[in-house]
Amino acid sequence: MDLLALFTTVRRHKLIVLAVLLVLIAGNAFVAFGIPPRYESQAQYVLIAPPPQPTEAAIERDPGLLKVNANNPYLRLPNPSVVVDVLSQRVSGNMIRQELINQGADEDYTISSTNAIGSGLVINVVGTGSSPDSAARTLDLVSKSMEKELYDMQKVDGADDKYLFQALPINPPTDPTRKVTGTIRSVIAVSAACLVLLFGLISVAEAVGPRRTKQVVPFDDPDAPRDVTGPTTAPVVPPRANASDLTIVLPRVRGTEQQGPASQRPARD
Repeated sequence: MDLLALFTTVRRHKLIVLAVLLVLIAGNAFVAFGIPPRYESQAQYVLIAPPPQPTEAAIERDPGLLKVNANNPYLRLPNPSVVVDVLSQRVSGNMIRQELINQGADEDYTISSTNAIGSGLVINVVGTGSSPDSAARTLDLVSKSMEKELYDMQKVDGADDKYLFQALPINPPTDPTRKVTGTIRSVIAVSAACLVLLFGLISVAEAVGPRRTKQVVPFDDPDAPRDVTGPTTAPVVPPRANASDLTIVLPRVRGTEQQGPASQRPARD
């Protein structure tokens, strides 16, 4: 179907187009004014590795190291970026998320690792909310929970604080800014849904329309069904033998069959 035929089809269904247009305007107005705006604020932390566990030679030089508990299980990992991944999963878990929500944090916060500096050793915390103050509060609560979880998960064997990973802030938290990408995605989704609805209704209207129209059957088709209930006034067209024959089509006059040929009519006095 070309564009001209498509435009002609759409123009025939002006009421459907008007109805879908009203739905589109109402949906976009609800997205723009009915859904609360979203704000977000970010903070980044870099993971600082502790000194390695003391060797036997270091203990011989300083026997006091035997009194220090260096049993941090995360020091035995080959890559420190695993600590960031474990920390992200713990803070993003359902239990801690629910605790933060109960404290007043927004449920859509995120915490993840990034390669901005080093190899996955940067922790990116994003606080969200329906207002700038709510986003800033969420960021503060999540950051404190992140530091607490980082400390607790390394103290499982009672390691000394000297042998614990630490999260140091890189920059101050950013100012809360409005997040417009979600609104734009919602507007696009509503527009696409209305477009699908428009063509769906037009397709239904085009399919139902021909069924309500009575089928027109040519009179000279002997196999086609005919309506014999009413009189016909169409001319009788005999079949043509070839294109060179000259056939004169005369209308059938009612009552000629009863009168018969002119030669058989009784003469008038």
